[in-house]
Amino acid sequence: MKKVTLEKDGRLARIVLNRPEVMNAIDDDMPGELADTVRHADSDRGIHVMVLSGAGKAFCAGYDLKRYAAGDGPNQA
Repeated sequence: MKKVTLEKDGRLARIVLNRPEVMNAIDDDMPGELADTVRHADSDRGIHVMVLSGAGKAFCAGYDLKRYAAGDGPNQA
């Protein structure tokens, strides 16, 4: 499942952080996916406005610290 989605509605692009099960907390993949999605929307001449939102009940809980505390983050031994 993509962690960042793009929905186009006329001249509007809705970019959605898509990890509602963890309140859209940022993991290692999300910043790159977000940058790629914004670049894609920016290259579309039909898009004039980008709106960033989060799926589910939260916009974004920040970094997924629980994942890193469990030793699943980058550079973990």
